[in-house]
Amino acid sequence: MKQSLNYLTIIVSNCENYIECSSIILQNLGQVLPFKLEYLDLVLHIKMSDFEVFLKNSQDTFIKKLLINNFNDLKGQDILSYIKEYIMKKKRAKYLAFMYSYESTSDDEDIENYKELASMKDEVEEFKLYGIKLL
Repeated sequence: MKQSLNYLTIIVSNCENYIECSSIILQNLGQVLPFKLEYLDLVLHIKMSDFEVFLKNSQDTFIKKLLINNFNDLKGQDILSYIKEYIMKKKRAKYLAFMYSYESTSDDEDIENYKELASMKDEVEEFKLYGIKLL
């Protein structure tokens, strides 16, 4: 009997060293993905260099619905440029959701900041040109 992987969700939240766990996942996941996936949901702490490795290693994979939630401590680790280069321009997804969140601290309390790709009007139009619908 032939088995195939169609749906995959990976969430790194209760790992003692979530940064290292996320890196290991991204550095190895692209090599084992099938040529076609219906759904991939990644909730990770994504470093740009690890994300690029993942995208290069999975360049032959088409993902119908791709959801990426990047929890990051550093504001500068914005992976949107890689999403555009490796996913949008190569039309590797039909539907895409991307959320980027980070924590910043003030004197009084922790503040969580986030942005969603679907709420950025100019970005929505750009992705539409490539036939990708933002969720």
